[in-house]
Amino acid sequence: MTHAWQHPLLSPRFDVSPDEKILFLDFDGVLHPDGVGLFSKLALFEAYLLRMPDVEVVISSTWREDHDLEALKCFFSAIVRDKIIGVTPSLDDGFDGGGRQREIHAYLDAAGLSTKSASWVALDDMQMFFENDYPHLILTDSARGFDEENGDALLAWYDK
Repeated sequence: MTHAWQHPLLSPRFDVSPDEKILFLDFDGVLHPDGVGLFSKLALFEAYLLRMPDVEVVISSTWREDHDLEALKCFFSAIVRDKIIGVTPSLDDGFDGGGRQREIHAYLDAAGLSTKSASWVALDDMQMFFENDYPHLILTDSARGFDEENGDALLAWYDK
């Protein structure tokens, strides 16, 4: 059996457990509204994240293409950095319809995860990057970014 940490996209501390909860996180339109106040929603997002102690974060934002994992972690408060465990792969068709969903599934496949071994949700502002009615998506309004309604949806997912 190949361990998840042997895959180059995954952090060495990543270990699969039946109770795995993973949040796939976009930045633009989530951690800040599009074109407004870089990371202006980060404090609110982190407050909700800290209420979910078992959640691990995988960056699915295009920022992963210009920053390595350690640089991405530096955008976050020290108290949550250890929760950030990896990035999704950048696939050639990542900007096509359903592309982000395929990148997330490629990450899950590489980690040996399925719906039987993990629960996951994507926090994103771009519906077109996912199938219609994708059950693992919490959609933000790109003009507002992450808000309390999105945070409550995250907590509801976490408490399932």
